[in-house]
Amino acid sequence: MGDHVLILKTKDQNLLDFITGRIRDGGLHISPCNHSQNKRHSAFIVSSPEDLISKEAEGWGFLKRDLQGFKREYRRANHLFYQPPYTYKTPAKSLFTPSELSYITNEVMKRIKMKSLPDFFPRPKSGLLKSDPMILALERAEIVQFWPLHSSGEDSKESWKVGPLDRTFCDHVEHYFGSNVALYFAWLRNYITWLILPAVAGSLVSLYHFIHPDINVDNSLVTPVYTLFIVIWGVLFVKSWERKCSSLVCDWGIEEVQWRREVRPGFTGRKRISPVTGMPERHFSSQERLFRYCVSAVVTLALLIVAFFFMVLSLNLQGYIHKFSYSRNYLLFPSISWLCDEGQLFDRSGRGPMPYLFLKVPIILHLVTIQILNRIFQVVANILTNWENHRSPIQHENALYIKRFFFEAFDCYIALFYLAFVEADIVLLRKTLTSFYTYDSLRRLSCETLIPLLTRKASRKIAKKEETASSNSRMDEDYDKGEYEQFDDYLEMVVQLGYVTLFAGAFPLAAPLSVICNILELYSDIFKLSFITKLPKVHRVTNIGVWSFLVKGIVLLSIFTNLYIFCFTSEQLMTYAPTFFERVPLSPEEAVKAGSDHYHVIAAGAGMAVATTMMSLEHVILFLVVVMWLLVPETTPSVKDEKARREYVKFMESIGSSGENVTITTSVGTKPKNLWGKVKLFHENSEINEQ
Repeated sequence: MGDHVLILKTKDQNLLDFITGRIRDGGLHISPCNHSQNKRHSAFIVSSPEDLISKEAEGWGFLKRDLQGFKREYRRANHLFYQPPYTYKTPAKSLFTPSELSYITNEVMKRIKMKSLPDFFPRPKSGLLKSDPMILALERAEIVQFWPLHSSGEDSKESWKVGPLDRTFCDHVEHYFGSNVALYFAWLRNYITWLILPAVAGSLVSLYHFIHPDINVDNSLVTPVYTLFIVIWGVLFVKSWERKCSSLVCDWGIEEVQWRREVRPGFTGRKRISPVTGMPERHFSSQERLFRYCVSAVVTLALLIVAFFFMVLSLNLQGYIHKFSYSRNYLLFPSISWLCDEGQLFDRSGRGPMPYLFLKVPIILHLVTIQILNRIFQVVANILTNWENHRSPIQHENALYIKRFFFEAFDCYIALFYLAFVEADIVLLRKTLTSFYTYDSLRRLSCETLIPLLTRKASRKIAKKEETASSNSRMDEDYDKGEYEQFDDYLEMVVQLGYVTLFAGAFPLAAPLSVICNILELYSDIFKLSFITKLPKVHRVTNIGVWSFLVKGIVLLSIFTNLYIFCFTSEQLMTYAPTFFERVPLSPEEAVKAGSDHYHVIAAGAGMAVATTMMSLEHVILFLVVVMWLLVPETTPSVKDEKARREYVKFMESIGSSGENVTITTSVGTKPKNLWGKVKLFHENSEINEQ
């Protein structure tokens, strides 16, 4: 149960006997299996026996539903009094879910210590301690691969069969993949649900603009109302997810263990005695890590400057930076921008050769450049984060995610921010945002599912032709699958959220298009997990981690970006207060470059009024945001009640554990008199101790 694949890059029999012996001593089952992909490696299947599973489940405090339907901590003595979880249409055969079994096997494997350091054991550069987990030592020596194996039965396809739109879909994902994967799908489903209202509103705004051709996002009276709605919606969406997340985690019975200090394989440091466990450990000073943070920040800033340079070249090639631009003195490259002049290859007026084809080339080049820069920075970010030497995998992951997010979000948004806040051209902003959104959506669907699926099918056909010996099909099927990269799934959705919220006044159709794209993304992602990638390791997390912080940051930033677009970039404020601005006509050549026949400037003497208007609106909106944030609690009353009930049951069981067996079926009912006597005695002793 909870099968894992262990591949050792060695044929040394002494080393293999030592490793398999330590694994068996740790209570796990390990058996060799045929590995047809590489004959120089040794392959094993590692699993947990039933008695070890029961022991570990009780030790970790897994919550199981009793016969009355209430969840309580698992006890081996009451094994027959718990309900098995439900799979697709039928009850499960085991009391524990595949994700729990996988988690137990992985955690037991991490606890198996070296105890001794034989001469034949490979020595990593960072050295070894006898207290090191053996799997950690093998990972440091780079001679091991260890991953959970997809189930051979219907469990692996259960989530796909249920379908992402089924209300029990997230429960099935947690059942098989664990809460770290299930919370991503729960967040995405919650995001889609909450996008329905903005989708309807955005569609109505766009329909209004279509019916009135003389009105667009630049001078519309309804667009600012839609923008305000999106800002308020963003805050409520964040709070709704916090409530939804706490409800799901409570229902799944997942509680994070705060005391555990898992060590990352690449962590190095000086040896010392741990003040927590009293065992030898590695220690790395926070002062030295702070210095490395500073170096990482400088390197990241340098790469952002490089990315900005390439984005400027791209904007020149697209004709957004031209001889009439505000930034022409320091951002214009005439050696490139001439290609966008009248009659040239990339003339945006459509007077160049084959405009239906060549006008798309700069945008495609821009998106390809973004992907290349992101791949380069991914390598650099991994090097920097490894050098920062974080102790735990969570700290390492958060540091890596923050670096990559800021760089890749910078690449995605820099052109849009330039058009919105430097050129102040909402017409070009809308065109560019529409192009970016469309091409990025097509790229996601093709690169994440279609191309990997076709590639895997082709490689499987080649492998079958070359295969001459029988093989363990289940392990070999998993072996040639890629690793699941959750960062990319979160990044795409958070960047899309930025398109919807940061530039709401420029692209109202982003919300309805996002609903359609995200439903396809749901199916694409669960298909990828079920059939294309390896089974990811289970982490019993209670939230989406650093992504929650990043989503809140985007929602907060949207207040300021939309206010600036309302007051300065567009003519929306001018529509409400025409005396604050005046129009300046453009020459025909300038109009072609700008996409409009005029631009607006603040009227003489009206600067203070415009600034006061913007600051007043900002303060009012921020006040509303703070009020909503404080009034909407992070958890629902039912979750609070359920947590209190579990604590109560746990307390009562701890009191009755020394005497007769105590069973509490509901939170209301008749309790044994002797039990209440113990509770009364407990309270009396507590009062005496306090006095």
